[in-house]
Amino acid sequence: MERLIFICPKTRNGVDLGIESEIGTLLRIRSHMVRAKCPACGQTHEWPVRDAWLAEAA
Repeated sequence: MERLIFICPKTRNGVDLGIESEIGTLLRIRSHMVRAKCPACGQTHEWPVRDAWLAEAA
């Protein structure tokens, strides 16, 4: 399992939300959204899963 990385829309930094996945699961849930408090800026954002990447793949 690898961690999903998203981009903070405010700071443009990559953020680790603590969500782990594998490529097969990531492909199955790519149309879903993730809502979480951003560790980069402290605001709550919604990210499409399709915009995430696996940390090891980066």
